[in-house]
Amino acid sequence: MAITKTHPIRSTLNLAIEYILNPDKTDDTLLCSSYGCGIKTAAIEL
Repeated sequence: MAITKTHPIRSTLNLAIEYILNPDKTDDTLLCSSYGCGIKTAAIEL
């Protein structure tokens, strides 16, 4: 059985997106996608 844990983002949205898009964790952003916004500009497209 899978266990999922969520943690609140305690910094700015831009820093959280930078952390999530870390190339070391995402195979050079191969595993990243977006819907309705650009991956790199998601923080300003709200």
